Amino acid sequence: MLIAVLWLTPDLQAQLIDPEGPLQRSDARLHVFEFDVTLWQMPEEGDAHPFTMNLIVDGPWGMVDPDTLRLTVHAGNELVVEQQRADFAEPDAQGSLTLTTPLPKQPRWPVLVRVHGEAITFSSTLNESIAGRLPWPVAWPAEVRSALEPEPLIESDDAGIKAAVEATIGPTPQAWGPPLAVAKRLIQAACSNFNVDGQHLMYGPKKTVRGINVRGATAALAAGGGSQADLTCLCIAVLRAAGIPARPVISIATKPGSRDDELVVRAVFFLPEAGWIPFDADQLRRRGVGSRKLTDVWRGLGDCPKLDDEVPLSWTFSPEQGAQAYEAWSCWSWTRLAPLSDFPLSVGTGRIRIGDRTVVTGQANLHSQLLVRRWSRGRPERLPRSPWRGGP
Repeated sequence: MLIAVLWLTPDLQAQLIDPEGPLQRSDARLHVFEFDVTLWQMPEEGDAHPFTMNLIVDGPWGMVDPDTLRLTVHAGNELVVEQQRADFAEPDAQGSLTLTTPLPKQPRWPVLVRVHGEAITFSSTLNESIAGRLPWPVAWPAEVRSALEPEPLIESDDAGIKAAVEATIGPTPQAWGPPLAVAKRLIQAACSNFNVDGQHLMYGPKKTVRGINVRGATAALAAGGGSQADLTCLCIAVLRAAGIPARPVISIATKPGSRDDELVVRAVFFLPEAGWIPFDADQLRRRGVGSRKLTDVWRGLGDCPKLDDEVPLSWTFSPEQGAQAYEAWSCWSWTRLAPLSDFPLSVGTGRIRIGDRTVVTGQANLHSQLLVRRWSRGRPERLPRSPWRGGP
């Protein structure tokens, strides 16, 4: 089904987030999406910080129509917050928009925060014969340098991560080969000896989704395995350690073997004169990337024909590098629920401290629940331009 897209505006000079040259968009698809956070408990500090989410609205593989974007908060059955385009700031240079709102100080529980909008998503194609010849830059563009820095879960400055990179490609990545070949070799090495031994989502009582099950790159390297999200963190960390900008992409996708949707963790790395190249580390692992030649085209790296089925949400596991994440890594933050307890909170049979109280965790005391949904509305008649960029 073809759908006319009315939110087109003239394009400015192409920004760094746009694919170019050997990397191209294809197969645009229109989606309606919702991201729901349901809360049942006030943090120990009270509502010391606002609800925050960094939403990709003008990215390389997905764009949100600003006229459809809504952020609402319900306390009990009462609508207490409603934000729309006029209430939002402009996205940053990477196309990410910070959504933020205070939550009720004395709410009727539960509190439901919903982000709703329409998005256009794209598949990707990569001409590797051209991309493979792209050289290392003299300097990376300023807009992508943050994707070279270490951060929680992506500890690219760790001695073990650096040693793994050197063992794979030697001490000088630029001397080993062009950046695409280096990226593929490092991803291949990370995937080849990795044992996926856990679910990529973190669940609470009654199988409610709390967030993403992730321990990070150094933990994954030390254990030789972890969740799918851990594998992605490891791939990003070795790329950054080798001097290639890379970052996670948290998206909504259909759960395998089901009609339900869930959060998934993918990644991208940056090549000058191409853009942010998407890859699915776990798909590469399952397809036996360890036995593939670097000169082969790898389905799931650059060549991602089903990428348009996913709605990208965030470049980060939590705003502010998790400083105010509520109880788990999950794309949003508020205020840490239990600062005196380990993070993420262990829910099930243990106890946590919230202020001067010790709370037994279990079926009766949900803290938060995460629910994501998307509905495909077919394909637009033509590829749209960014609705967030004004005319010349």
